[in-house]
Amino acid sequence: MKKTSKIIPFVLALISMVACEEEVLDLSDPGAPTDVVFFESEDQLEVALAGIYETVNFERSVPFPQHLDHTTDYGFSRGDVGGTATITTGGMTSTDGSARDHWARWYQGVQRANNLLTNMAKAEAVSDPERFATIRAEALALRAFCYAYLTELFGDVPYRTEIATSLEGLDVGRTPKLEIAANIMADLETAANVLPTTWGAGDRGRFSAMAAHTLRARVALYNENWSVAEQSAQIVMNSGAFGLDASYEDLFTAGGIQSSGEVIFDLAFQNGTNTHNLARRQGTRFGGWAQLVPSQQTVDSYETTNGLPIDEDAAFDPANPYENRDPRLKASIVVPGEVWTNHIFETHSDSIATTRISDGSRVLNVNSADFRGIAKVDPVSGQEFTTSGANEFGAYTGYNWKKFSDEPALMGDGNVDASEHPIIVMRYAEVLLIFAEAKIEAGNIDQSVLDAINDVRARAYGTTRGDIANYPSISSMDQTELRKVLRRERKVEFANEGLRLFDIRRWRIAEKVMNSTLYGSPANGWGNIGGTLNFVPNIDDDGFIDYSGAPSQPRNILGNFEYREVEERVFNAQRDYLWAIPQSEIDATNGTVAQNPGY
Repeated sequence: MKKTSKIIPFVLALISMVACEEEVLDLSDPGAPTDVVFFESEDQLEVALAGIYETVNFERSVPFPQHLDHTTDYGFSRGDVGGTATITTGGMTSTDGSARDHWARWYQGVQRANNLLTNMAKAEAVSDPERFATIRAEALALRAFCYAYLTELFGDVPYRTEIATSLEGLDVGRTPKLEIAANIMADLETAANVLPTTWGAGDRGRFSAMAAHTLRARVALYNENWSVAEQSAQIVMNSGAFGLDASYEDLFTAGGIQSSGEVIFDLAFQNGTNTHNLARRQGTRFGGWAQLVPSQQTVDSYETTNGLPIDEDAAFDPANPYENRDPRLKASIVVPGEVWTNHIFETHSDSIATTRISDGSRVLNVNSADFRGIAKVDPVSGQEFTTSGANEFGAYTGYNWKKFSDEPALMGDGNVDASEHPIIVMRYAEVLLIFAEAKIEAGNIDQSVLDAINDVRARAYGTTRGDIANYPSISSMDQTELRKVLRRERKVEFANEGLRLFDIRRWRIAEKVMNSTLYGSPANGWGNIGGTLNFVPNIDDDGFIDYSGAPSQPRNILGNFEYREVEERVFNAQRDYLWAIPQSEIDATNGTVAQNPGY
């Protein structure tokens, strides 16, 4: 198996040199091998398989999970990274770049998988039988992965399991989403019966049997097949192959992911072949650009340490809103006053200058005074500074993401523009919450549902389920209450991991959470909102956070004591639950592939 992992970096480098953008379902993929001179040896099958894996390592300015999450209420994309603004403000059209690129990339993966699956028999006689079967299983799982994203983004899509060899072969209409889901769940079950339970450390980033079962559970959940979702999740839970890591925060560091017993499938990047710049996009102004940033809505979604939403806990202090909160808040998000990348993160517009930590002491950053060139005086040293800097509005919402932000690179130990930091796609906590949600929705609520949810909640507090004195456990067996808890749990557990868009769609709450103003924190702190007004937003049963009655105004350079109005979100319920089919695909098939409603 080690031979395969050595081939992949070479192949990724080769493909990256020859690949071009495809706007329609590929007929001739210049990044894929041709069946005329290929598929004649096991090594060639490995190269073709590596080409499918390369497709899955998809970026649209940033890795695709983070791109998708910033089309939701999780956060804001300053500078329209990856073209998210047209989606969040209701402006998607049939020529939108996000829709075009996701369509092309996932169909590129389908075509590459079909190319391998169609032609690999040529090498069967000269291949190791076990490895031959495993290659086929990996290709089936990867094709299912691509179709899973296509169907969730676009609904009914063209479905093919053989390579297109003519222009006529591309002229395929749309297959119902549920039919595709049934087919890919069958493929995933077939693949899981062949693949190893897990792979060794040298083969990270490969599809295992447990990854296939996890994806099968996810697809089943998304398509309301509660029995298959529960069954597939249960297989992973019973395997003993994975568990929850002890530290939630450490899990999202590069070292944490690489050594994790929780990560089931991740995007493995490697310098010289395939890297990303998420650290630059998410990082604070010291090393980063603060472009992808969390919203106030996300911050306010984390419960208090009493296990209650902030609007239901009388002990919540709106003047000190980051205290006594679910530990996942500060594990996922950098909040004002916190030390991050050895700097004191401060976005208050009256800050004289930012400080960093050096040998345990605060040290003034002399290049961080008011960027308008207005002279300010450090009250400690009396020194005047007028140089440009990063203290004011270090993050446009007042917050930064910690998750996947590659803190060492932001501190100079690495390249923020060419990061190898892995990106998690599936992990064991999702398996537990899939299992719980499937049973809740099926009305099959028992102790195993509570156990699964409490395992996830307990780990957030650094403990285990039985230690109920040290985390807020869940004990209700009421379906309505458990549904609320489960949905809130998914929102905070998987923040910035690429699952939110599909959650708000399948729960049919996107028309609510995406039809409102996206807020950031008060630029001058919580003295007005949390102190004078003692304001706490209302959170409804869908997790929608209502700021009615709170003062707010557009972000301005001088700052204010009111919520920052970051972006006005628009969502058309008659249209936006699906993305637009790219016009290039409709044109290429002479209208055989019809457009989604409203576009």
